[in-house]
Amino acid sequence: MTGRFGELTGLLDRSLPVLVQTHDFPDHDAVGAALGLKILLERAGFRAQIGWGGLMQGISLSNMIERLGIEPVPFERACAENWQTVAVDGSPFSGTIREVAGRLIGVVDHHPVWKKMDCPFTDLRLDAGSCSAIVWSYWKERGETPDKTTATALLAGIQLDTDFLSRHTGKLDLDAHYDLFSLGDSELARDVVRTSLSVDQLADIGRSFVNYRRKGDILLAEVHGDYAQELLSVLADFLLRLREIDFVTVIEVKGDEYRLSARSRSGFPDAGHALRKVLRPIGAGGGHPHMAGGLIRPADYPGPDAFLDALAAEIDKQKERKKRQTE
Repeated sequence: MTGRFGELTGLLDRSLPVLVQTHDFPDHDAVGAALGLKILLERAGFRAQIGWGGLMQGISLSNMIERLGIEPVPFERACAENWQTVAVDGSPFSGTIREVAGRLIGVVDHHPVWKKMDCPFTDLRLDAGSCSAIVWSYWKERGETPDKTTATALLAGIQLDTDFLSRHTGKLDLDAHYDLFSLGDSELARDVVRTSLSVDQLADIGRSFVNYRRKGDILLAEVHGDYAQELLSVLADFLLRLREIDFVTVIEVKGDEYRLSARSRSGFPDAGHALRKVLRPIGAGGGHPHMAGGLIRPADYPGPDAFLDALAAEIDKQKERKKRQTE
């Protein structure tokens, strides 16, 4: 078998099950890519399953998983069993996977890494806007056509990460989207990616613009209602429309865990890396360069001013690191 998928399968042991593990706190692209790789591995004769660490946040992703009948293996169980693992849409080398369940064999990703990638197989394509498009290319290499459910999941992943082909979209994403659009359920893929809001949430949306802090081109909004994760994401996307702002974080200060959503206009500074570093001592988080999420333990929340200072300091470190690399 030739191609990148052939290289990967050549390193896998057919006597052991394969875990396709997404980045922590997965999104539609992570789950779509994981499902696409799982099904293709099964067609190639492997036993495979998908899983992830951290919580699954968001009604729309839960809706996608339910409507497509996706059944991930519980992460605690995965950690206790003997898996050979392929990481998709993230890796321990990018900081988006804190714990690998099983023995890491490969990484399929489109995000920058922060340390040397040390595993038998790596397929890192920074020019791709989605990991689902990379996995689609494996199907093309093998000469296989995905079933409708798998095609829908891959299509949803591409649409989520590229914002319906309007953000960081490469030729691979365009080719994959064109092919998958007719193979999958395009209406379902659209519906599970688009956020649905209610009139009942208008008051919460209005209150969200009252409590904010700004430091240069960084904006932090603190909200105190009972917000759905989708609403936090919508607020972060909306606030990023401010022309003076390049980085937004929205924090819900309520409940047993404070949830947050972050956006970076250009993907640099890297939102996922920034949240992972800042939240490490007070909670957990991560995600993509353009968008990320996480949780804060209420007892450890330092308040909006201190949190904004820590975030700004981490972003300054990223900028300084990039400056040194280009000198």
